Amino acid sequence: MGASAAPIPTLRAASLFDIDSELAERLGPTQRAEARGRAIVPVADLPAGPWSPVELGDVASRPFALMVVEGLLLRELVLTGSTATELLGPPDIVSVLPTDDALLPAEVQWSVPQAARIVVLDDRLVHVLRAWPGVGRVLLDRAARREARLATHRAIAQLPRVDQRLLAFFAHLGERWGRVAGDGVVLPLQLTHETLGRLIGARRPTVSLALKELAASGSVERRKDGSWLLTYEAFELFGAGDQVPIGWQAADARQLPDGEQDAPDRPPGVKPEDIDVLRKRVEHLRREHADRLSRGVHVLERSRQVRLLASKRTDPSAR
Repeated sequence: MGASAAPIPTLRAASLFDIDSELAERLGPTQRAEARGRAIVPVADLPAGPWSPVELGDVASRPFALMVVEGLLLRELVLTGSTATELLGPPDIVSVLPTDDALLPAEVQWSVPQAARIVVLDDRLVHVLRAWPGVGRVLLDRAARREARLATHRAIAQLPRVDQRLLAFFAHLGERWGRVAGDGVVLPLQLTHETLGRLIGARRPTVSLALKELAASGSVERRKDGSWLLTYEAFELFGAGDQVPIGWQAADARQLPDGEQDAPDRPPGVKPEDIDVLRKRVEHLRREHADRLSRGVHVLERSRQVRLLASKRTDPSAR
């Protein structure tokens, strides 16, 4: 994913309630008139191509999320050469804060398949949420719905066979964007084999082979306009077996008490209190290092200022 991101277009100001009719419906006429003038948010029309929300910090007041109001966005997490892709559309709300997993560095790439419109959610929205909590409830519900869809998406990516993942993912998309037709559900989305592979966690050649087999079985069909048709026969496959298999057991994950966390890796003869002393010593050295580093930077800056002042005194042209 080496494509450089295009700069964000100039943001324009608009009322959130003019852009989002559902939010306006949560307020009465009097409240709506008052809220309309106070809920001014930045809006950006994004052209097709790569994009980055990094520039939002220069034009918005501490942005924390964006909301898609028109079009589609692709958010891709690149990790050790592999890419996990998420398809975003109205009214998805997604964080624009950088990933904070220092032990597992990853990079987020954004792109716009076609023109899209987003609303930037920043600190200017705080007073609106305080005055009309119902608006915050709707926004929170949207963020929670996206989180629920991500959980389903994650489960789809863990299905054992790629053809199962494709069928399940098409059904997942159909619930949101599908259009009922005489022979099945039409997905009005143009998705390449490469993109489908990133969405379900599979390689493009494997996706192409699985799609060929699904087309031969009459489960999935790619239409001439690039959209996809999921036939009604395909939906019967999802209900063919029990959703929870016999013998299934819940996953198990427990945190170790503080006194036991170091026990498995503790060398023989080393007591827990010795490890505590070492941990405190390391923490002290870290603070000491940070303090010395800070003082060093301060000394270097003072030295630079002194040299600059001296050069101005000896060289009149530098004044």
